[in-house]
Amino acid sequence: AIQYSPTEMQPPTILLLAAAAAGTALAFTTNTPPLLTSLTPTRTSTTRLFGKSSDDNSSILKEGRLVEFTAGSGSGGSSNKLGAIVGKEGKRNLKILTSTGRTVSVPPRSIKHVVPNGRVDTSDITQIEQHESAAASALSDDMAVGGQNVMEMWELLLEEEDATNSIDLVTISELLLGDSSSISCYATKALLTEGVASYCFKELGGKLADLPLYEPRQVHIVENMRSRAEIEAKEASKWDELKQRIDDVSSNDDMVMDLKGESEEVQIALQSLESLACLANLSPEEMQREEKAASEAITCAKQFLQNVGRRATPEMARTMLVSLGINGWNKHTNMDLIRLKIPTVFDQYLEDAATEIAMNPPPDLDEDLRMDLTHLPAFAIDDASTKEIDDALSVEILTADDDEPIHSRLRLWVHIADPSRYISLGSPLDKEARRRGTSIYLPTGTISMFPMSLASGILSLNPGEVTCALSVGMMLDDSGGIDEATPPIITPSLVKTTRLTYDQVDLLLDPFCMVDNEGGSSGVCESVENAIDMSIETAVESLRQLQYISEQRLQWRMDGGSSESISSYELPDMTVKATQSADAIDGWEIDIYAKNVFAANRIVTECALAANEAMALYGMTHGIPLPFRGQEMDEVSDDEINMTPAGPCRSWLAIQKSRPSQISTNPLPHAGLGLDMYVQGSSPVRRYADLALHHQIKSHLRGEKLPFPANDSDDDLGDTAATVIGIARKAALVARQLERPANDYWLKEFLQRKGTETTQVVVLSGDRWKDNVYKLFIPNFGAIFSYTSTTSLANGQQIDMQSRTLS
Repeated sequence: AIQYSPTEMQPPTILLLAAAAAGTALAFTTNTPPLLTSLTPTRTSTTRLFGKSSDDNSSILKEGRLVEFTAGSGSGGSSNKLGAIVGKEGKRNLKILTSTGRTVSVPPRSIKHVVPNGRVDTSDITQIEQHESAAASALSDDMAVGGQNVMEMWELLLEEEDATNSIDLVTISELLLGDSSSISCYATKALLTEGVASYCFKELGGKLADLPLYEPRQVHIVENMRSRAEIEAKEASKWDELKQRIDDVSSNDDMVMDLKGESEEVQIALQSLESLACLANLSPEEMQREEKAASEAITCAKQFLQNVGRRATPEMARTMLVSLGINGWNKHTNMDLIRLKIPTVFDQYLEDAATEIAMNPPPDLDEDLRMDLTHLPAFAIDDASTKEIDDALSVEILTADDDEPIHSRLRLWVHIADPSRYISLGSPLDKEARRRGTSIYLPTGTISMFPMSLASGILSLNPGEVTCALSVGMMLDDSGGIDEATPPIITPSLVKTTRLTYDQVDLLLDPFCMVDNEGGSSGVCESVENAIDMSIETAVESLRQLQYISEQRLQWRMDGGSSESISSYELPDMTVKATQSADAIDGWEIDIYAKNVFAANRIVTECALAANEAMALYGMTHGIPLPFRGQEMDEVSDDEINMTPAGPCRSWLAIQKSRPSQISTNPLPHAGLGLDMYVQGSSPVRRYADLALHHQIKSHLRGEKLPFPANDSDDDLGDTAATVIGIARKAALVARQLERPANDYWLKEFLQRKGTETTQVVVLSGDRWKDNVYKLFIPNFGAIFSYTSTTSLANGQQIDMQSRTLS
């Protein structure tokens, strides 16, 4: 024996070589056994674990046997686990006990390795733990010495004459760890398959009954694999360092990830997280479609998350972006805006173009046709926060003869902003407006179709200024319909508006608010007087005439079978405002309220519908391709209406009976509105389809070629050849994809913040397709949403519920 008192853990290679040559073993004077304690050239006499060969694994897969197995289906991606066979599960499966104390059912095909000499008491899981602990300890020691022991054994085995022959696991365990116990065998297998120098040996396949065999790889193969392993280790170290930086930033609310300090590869990967994160709120079907559309970025994001030890899911991508503060992401970032690539600002060249138009307006192509209507009081009625003022209302008194019916003495004028006066087809601003399609109204603010300096400036019907408009003048018959004997007037015009809010108009029309207790003018009058350039009496008189017209129009539409004929109650709109505030939760203050429908709202709605109907009539009469909008409604019986509680429930019934709207260049009846034909042209500053309609009508008025072709295609054929149908459909789709989800998100957040506070809801109806799913209505907020209930609910039932349960 060669005596050796080590100062290092492993003996010098020269001693191992000498021992191999002499066929002797090294003896150590230390009490701590080194990893490599002996080396003998003698092979184990048998490669069988359990005697004679048998193709039947049942003879070896007995109770107490230690085995390695893959969990689940045994797919190649699963890692091996250690456990002891407890018994059978069903006809074929094995019941295996793991070190966690849990038992799993495993098919025999998932058994990958039987531990040599591995038999344990299945009532004592500590024996399984000892094997796992030994393997972990061996791998840790192996990492500390860089796999030196395995590599030295590989070198010695290669020098033998029969180096190309295989060697079994038991022999390797004796050579490497000094014994062939099941614990040592399991630890040895871990070193050979997971250790630093695992590339030195190739595991040979065989039957479970055979001892696992290993073959030392040739030098050139090992060198290649070692080089590759070093590269992989360096790459792993790089990702480990990145993971640590990510953890450091994520755990500190005051830190933000510095992208400039990262490699280009990492910067691209972090940016790609946005593509994946934006799928977090989508349905599985929508998610699948989006993944196909952005497959490269999403694949990059998923791989990045896996590299830094995170789950490759949209929610994890969102969480990481928020925690790292990438691109300003926070908890409430609107992912739909990013996913749909909606521009939220205008390029500087567009802002410059807007400024140039305001300072140097182009020639007015309609100057000779423009009618001066500045003598008519024109009321622009909208919310106080509205900046894009795109319509105003007037009543023209045609005769003072009281013997004439009132409808024959009045002409209703609807003045619509005229952006086509300033924005030329095909110009940069026109192209950008067409690309955006519509102004988008979100709880966090408005994303306008035109630069706001233009939209709220020269394009709007701003009060007190002479502004350009497209005016629609209509005479009504005695039933409230447009008088067929007096065709509507559609003309470019000049108007001068008075700005009033909905609340101001409602107060002016309320006789009890017009005088104080002493019979004098109320404070309401004084506040309005500051906003108008006419007497209160003149304003009230004009507003009452508009109210009369709106009531006539509503009744006429109801007689035509509109949705209001089912229920006169109008469900309020939900208004959601989310404002940044340092004092609020998460830095955002949320305000939600119901926008109830009163006289002022009805005036604006009915007059706008009348103008849109008049433009549809003009388009039909003159054969102008316009985006006619139609809608069908399912038949509703009187019994069904009477069985439905009056109020919100009946209004919801009318909505349920309405089918999806259609758009065509051919006139269509709109059953929901009770109109024979209908277009939308009253908001050209906010909707490009309305602006395209203006171009069509004004080109016809000038006797010029129409800019948009007459077909129902969605195709965009160029700067001036897109169809009005394609423009209208695309704009409507964008608005639906953004506005409703944003409102729903902030409503959910609002209700969660209210916690256990009670909120009153009204049951509108049960879901036609899903059991125990109901539509609920919150009157105070104007919110309608689906709710799954464990108990049966009745239509019209009023319930007080905890707010957070509604979210």
